Amino acid sequence: MKRRELLIGTAMLSLVSFLPAGAQAIGESSIGLILVGASWCPFCKSASGTLFAAAGPAELPVLVASKDGKEIPPYTDFVDARGHPFAKDVVEIPTLLFVHLPTQTLIGKITGFKNPRAYLSKIRAFLTQAQEAGYV
Repeated sequence: MKRRELLIGTAMLSLVSFLPAGAQAIGESSIGLILVGASWCPFCKSASGTLFAAAGPAELPVLVASKDGKEIPPYTDFVDARGHPFAKDVVEIPTLLFVHLPTQTLIGKITGFKNPRAYLSKIRAFLTQAQEAGYV
């Protein structure tokens, strides 16, 4: 096993274990994620791959908003960020937006990507804060 796969797996387990049991059911998540990036950006591709590996098992809905109108692998579905109400004003990529789905309110964001472990730690920390604030 590669070191990177091990780090992603470890961080992913902590992300999945954070979510309350009721929030783990498909369609019941009250927080959605919007990854704003571009197909040519290597940091966006790394963030996308890390998010893809973690969000699926955690059953967090993810929308990819592309600044250049092209897919950001491994995600093949995307929307054009230039026309999205939350993503159109984002200037620094990659940016991960947290949206409270019941109210369609932007509740937070993470900008940049250092490495998978740090990225997933930031996501987990924000989800913990969101739970404490009553969003989860």
